Amino acid sequence: MVARISLLIVFAVLGGCGLQGLNFLQDDRVTITSPAERSEVELPVTVAWTVENFEVVGRDGSRREDAGYFGLILDRPPPPPGRTQEWLVRDDLACNRDPECPNEEYLAQQGIYSTQETALTIERIPDPNPRLDRREFHQVTVVLLNGRGERIGESAFIVEFEVKR
Repeated sequence: MVARISLLIVFAVLGGCGLQGLNFLQDDRVTITSPAERSEVELPVTVAWTVENFEVVGRDGSRREDAGYFGLILDRPPPPPGRTQEWLVRDDLACNRDPECPNEEYLAQQGIYSTQETALTIERIPDPNPRLDRREFHQVTVVLLNGRGERIGESAFIVEFEVKR
């Protein structure tokens, strides 16, 4: 009897742990094809992918789960679901002073890109340790954005590579 009551208490407590809205299904709509995972690359590097069951429409104002465009983020976590890529620089005081900021050029300087294509070439990546002779790994995350520029769900497609300078 005590064991049953204990189990009921455990399930009641776990039921309120805030797991609503999380997606536990594997999203396989995007497959990164280049560069290969943990490969050695030179700059510029082109990140390429394929996409299925997603209509590329760009930033058309729609809020569909199956249509929009792509966001790429270099060496930082992507925005939370429902947030735009501009959210990533919301605390940048220099940008907040300029009504034209953030714009596409500014975001690219921060390693934040968007495209309707299934490939994006990154021309330059700042060297995090220019004085140190160590391996230089970087990570690009591809996310799906709806037509309003908001991240769709929690899905993220990631590739890590080493830059040889």
